Amino acid sequence: MIWHNVTAAASRDDSSTLEQYFWDLGAISVTVVDASDDPQYEPAPGEAPLWRSVHMRGLFEDDVDVAYIQQRLADEQFTVVDYEKLEDRQWEREWLKHFQPMRFGAKLWVCPTGMNVSAKRSVVVDLDPGLAFGTGTHSTTRLCLEWLDGFDLDHRRVLDFGCGSGILGIAAGLLGAEEVIAIDNDPQALASTRKNASKNGVAVTIGLPEDTLGGQYHIVIANILAQPLIELSDALMNAVLPGGDLILSGIMQSQKDWVLEAYRALELVEHRSHGGWLLLHMHRNA
Repeated sequence: MIWHNVTAAASRDDSSTLEQYFWDLGAISVTVVDASDDPQYEPAPGEAPLWRSVHMRGLFEDDVDVAYIQQRLADEQFTVVDYEKLEDRQWEREWLKHFQPMRFGAKLWVCPTGMNVSAKRSVVVDLDPGLAFGTGTHSTTRLCLEWLDGFDLDHRRVLDFGCGSGILGIAAGLLGAEEVIAIDNDPQALASTRKNASKNGVAVTIGLPEDTLGGQYHIVIANILAQPLIELSDALMNAVLPGGDLILSGIMQSQKDWVLEAYRALELVEHRSHGGWLLLHMHRNA
């Protein structure tokens, strides 16, 4: 089967808009990379971001009209910088050529399999995401990784709800969490999480939402989307131990008030934003 890889350029401020256009045009995968393909370092709070522009790659199935996609992007003032036809290759691996080591916060790194990080006192997640969501390139994952890097996870029981590649749960384990539970309703995500956890030497309990959501946790991280966050609000709040913390992401700026209303029983500790997306840190009082 033939696949089409279309790459377009955008300013950092417009990257979320370009990503949405790719999805609207029928992309089955969207990958954001630095336009220079250098390692990406997360800036400290208040510092200017290092990516002034990004290249974004949309992967499309064989039956799309590539000329139409390119014209639609041009109509929206996005420049198509590359097009590649993928034949008889493992297309889900293609984007890994452009996935570079990234740092989040003071010490946490995400590094693609086969690459190394030489930074001292670093905590490195060795990641092979396969087809599952979660590499650190998306703003929502980035926000969660930064939060994990700055929070004391020692002796904490952590639930990664909607684990994707397993990146958040694995990072929590490497950063000192006592126990990590990762759940998802996608079998591909569970397989990817199991593989990545083993590769990183992190013990992760993996299962479906109905298998493990009955317990309670010191920290619950749910990086999904606003609508399921709202629909699952009671279950997610009940999954947090009294005195524990709930981290919600996958929320656009315009959706903040809707999500906060659904979680009004919890205390809002802080919110963080990146690229038009939000992270909400909620606390369940003891």
